[in-house]
Amino acid sequence: MPSHKRAKLHSVYIPKLDVEHRRISQAMDELNRVVAAGGEAHEVLQDLIDDLGAHLNGEERMMRTSAYPAYAWHKHQHDAARKRLKQFTERVETGESGAVCEMVDFFRSWLRDHTGLHDRMMAAYLRNFERAHAPAAS
Repeated sequence: MPSHKRAKLHSVYIPKLDVEHRRISQAMDELNRVVAAGGEAHEVLQDLIDDLGAHLNGEERMMRTSAYPAYAWHKHQHDAARKRLKQFTERVETGESGAVCEMVDFFRSWLRDHTGLHDRMMAAYLRNFERAHAPAAS
């Protein structure tokens, strides 16, 4: 899928989150390229893990700060992704053939589904929260 279409696919219309979603998607692309070229995937995989972890932690911080009513539900989705990431990482570290490609396929689908529903709901709430708590114009 062309990158401009993928950018829209992951858009939640909060610039910081949109940039992070694109960065995660690009890291998955890079991981696929490295593996396809027969390169060493460890460093690229670690970058993806770090980016994904920082992103999920940041979203959770935003939800707590704004008292997002669906926080527990959304965090449960994050925790499930963290668990799958740990499982895939263990498989990759043992050298299991195909584990990296399976992981990228899984997380590309997960990111699409997660941003399409969970993150868009959260982002709508956050935008409304920010408007409601913005200082009044004089």
